[in-house]
Amino acid sequence: MSAIRFLNSFLVRWMVVGVLILAALMPTGCATLPEPAEGPAAAIDSAEARAVLERLQQTNEKLRNFKGIGRLTIKRDGKIQMDERVAWIGSDPLRLSVVLFASGFPAVRMASDGEWLYYQDGQEPGLPVKKIRSSDPDFDRLLSIPIQASDILALLRGRIPIREHRVARLQPVASGDGYVLLLDRIWGAHQKIFLDERKTEVRQVEVYDMSGSMVFQANFLEMQLVDGYRVPSRLVVSNYQTKAQVQLVVEKYWADIPVTPSMFVLESPG
Repeated sequence: MSAIRFLNSFLVRWMVVGVLILAALMPTGCATLPEPAEGPAAAIDSAEARAVLERLQQTNEKLRNFKGIGRLTIKRDGKIQMDERVAWIGSDPLRLSVVLFASGFPAVRMASDGEWLYYQDGQEPGLPVKKIRSSDPDFDRLLSIPIQASDILALLRGRIPIREHRVARLQPVASGDGYVLLLDRIWGAHQKIFLDERKTEVRQVEVYDMSGSMVFQANFLEMQLVDGYRVPSRLVVSNYQTKAQVQLVVEKYWADIPVTPSMFVLESPG
């Protein structure tokens, strides 16, 4: 055998071996990739993560209808853009009505009935109502943060909005002060929920879009007890991309109120 033929045969054998090694290392279509450990401590098994997630989903589960009044402060780049009174009525799952006041008079109205988003801007009488078909609209125009009606309803009920996910993981935070519940998609984290050491108190929630950018961060800064429900008395929602921060200070909160469908519809003046 010539030197060239020997070299070609040698290379072919090693190419075959390489392909077999790669095939052995690659997961099959039905296999589940192991969840990587992050940091020195590996993620706690998903069974405990699911138990924590289930407890979060049961928080204030019976609170369906509510209303409140408070003060809404919106900042951009650390500067106050708005600091006005606000009133709201909510009804699970997707009905929400918000009125923002200016100098004591209604200035902006937004409502969602689970099918349409209604919007009316301005204090002048006779202004038309804009109407957009959307089952779960975002309130970016009012809050400067693309947070959806379902997210707002959950937060106002003292609950954590839960995104769709593939895997739930629970692990200690890097500082050792508490835990973080990670709700992962195939390509990365969809949501992070930061908990205290007992895994019962939510300190912060972060929601991410498909590109991995943060949509919003929410913090329950102060809570209150209303008719047996633990609901927010001071809530902050932030978006670091738009450098926007929204703070809601709740002055009065009513739980288990009666509602009608007309409360979540804005009609244009006749």
